[in-house]
This record gives sequence, structure tokens and C-alpha cells, in this order.
Amino acid sequence: MNRWLGFGLLMAGFVTGGVVLASTPFGGDDTGTIPPDSPKGPITKCENAVGKAVGTLVKSIGKCTASRASGKLKDDTAEDACEQKALTKFGTTKTKGCSGCTDLSTLGPAVEALLDTNNNQVYCTATGTPFGGDDSGMIPSDSPKGPITKCENGVNKAAGTLVGAIVKCHASRASGKLADDTAEDACEQKGLTKFGKTKVTGCDSCTDLSMLGSFVEGQADGANALVYCASPSEAFLDAPG
Repeated sequence: MNRWLGFGLLMAGFVTGGVVLASTPFGGDDTGTIPPDSPKGPITKCENAVGKAVGTLVKSIGKCTASRASGKLKDDTAEDACEQKALTKFGTTKTKGCSGCTDLSTLGPAVEALLDTNNNQVYCTATGTPFGGDDSGMIPSDSPKGPITKCENGVNKAAGTLVGAIVKCHASRASGKLADDTAEDACEQKGLTKFGKTKVTGCDSCTDLSMLGSFVEGQADGANALVYCASPSEAFLDAPG
């Protein structure tokens, strides 16, 4: 063990060399911890990059789901293969500077599972064909090019954009650009407001942007600790011996 590590455990909560070492939770409805070397240390930069990659993964999996809904992917096997390509790309995300808790091989499948088991929040029409496999939603009855299909695919895309916006808010908080939970919530509200303007002409009556936006925000905030996982003591791990 590096000789600074034990000292760091005792001194957590102090400011040394301009780096805040306190274990500062994001607070509010966000899980996760502000990186110990915020605002510009290697852990902060790395975790922010991983967060951005998660946002990209969400959009990629969303595209797979939309392709299945519109008949471009013929079955669950083809959809899973599409998602696996996205997971493989996510797995190449650079993690230099991240703490030991960052595990892309665990994080990627967790994101995929969260999306698949909740895709009925978007593909919610009661009539149609089940996606099957680990997906919970229904392929619209007017697939491949009917108004419900087009509308739900549009909502799917907007939901992915919302996740990306929330991820950016988290990164801004982690790097000190947003001072506190109130500022972060205001940032997320901008994303929600934009999402609320998504066109729903042609959608089934089950589509409720207000409920869906809140659900997406809740899931993104609740899973934040999967990205921002570093502990205060890890700020010392790379200190000179």
C-alpha cells in the first residue's frame, strides 16, 4: 500500500494541495460521489468521460430498439446482436485515470438491462407483438411504418437525448461548473422541458411525456453511482511514494 494512503484515510475531509478530499455526495435524488480530485483531476476527467460514453451507449441501444420496432431487425436475436455491437464499442472506452471501482464490463450490461427491462415505458401500446427476450415493451401493431411506430420511435430518440442532457449535468456538477444540487436540478429541468416538447402526434394514448421524463430522470439519477463511484482515499493512490 502506498504510504500516503493510510494518511489520506485519516485526513479525508481536509483540502490538500487544492484538491477537495471530502466524500461529497451529489445529493438530492442523485446517487454517487463527487470525484475526490474535482474539478480537474484524472479521476474527474475519466469518470466524466465514462458518463459521456454511457450516454452514447443509451442512444445506440435505443437505435437497436427502434430498428426492431420498425422491422429493420427481424427478431430478438438480431436486436441482441445490435446491442452487443454497442456494448463492445462501449467496452473500448478509455479508463486511464479512473479509480479501481470503474468496471466497464459490469457497467455496460447494467445499462443495457436497465433499458431493456423498461422499454415498455416508451413502447407502451397494449396491442402488438412483444419484443421478447429481455425487452418488456410491445412492437406497435402498425409496424413497420404506421403512425404509432413512427411516434414511439421518435419518443425513444428523445428519451436518449434526455439521458445525454442529464449526463452532461452530472459531469458539470462533478467538475465544479454547477455549484450544488439546486444548480444541477435546474440544469436537468432544462433537458426535461425540451423533452416535454417532443411531438406525440400519432402516438398511442399511453404515451405520457411528463411521466416518462420523470421516469428517465429518476433512473439516470439513481444509477449515477455506477459512474461516479470513487472514494476519497483514492485521490492518494497515485501520489508519489
